Amino acid sequence: MDRLRAIALDDHSAFRKSLRNLMLPYEFIRIAGEAGSAEEALKAVEKHQPHLAIVDIHLKGMNGFDFARIVKQRYPQTQVVFISLYDNSSNMREAARLGFPYVPKESLMEKLPTVLEEVRKKVEAISIEHNR
Repeated sequence: MDRLRAIALDDHSAFRKSLRNLMLPYEFIRIAGEAGSAEEALKAVEKHQPHLAIVDIHLKGMNGFDFARIVKQRYPQTQVVFISLYDNSSNMREAARLGFPYVPKESLMEKLPTVLEEVRKKVEAISIEHNR
């Protein structure tokens, strides 16, 4: 597998730009699309078939958890990483219940590298299993 295709879902365009810049050192990931709402992100997932969606939990309209439920059902090959300004136990529990990692935005620089490496390994394992 060459590079992981990713989309970034956050309702703040400045944060999406920052996230894109934060991802530049990770040569194994390419941000293929961005979205400001879950509805836009679902279209981006359909179009780009990403391996990874980096998803803010708190959005206008459909929240990140509802988005992830739809993605998990329709596109099971797409992994989700939840991010949020609100570092609370209910977000962590719901993310864990859905089977996806959760990273508070305040610790993205510190925790994101480990999470991305874990996602890469998971995607590679899924790819190997799929090709058998």
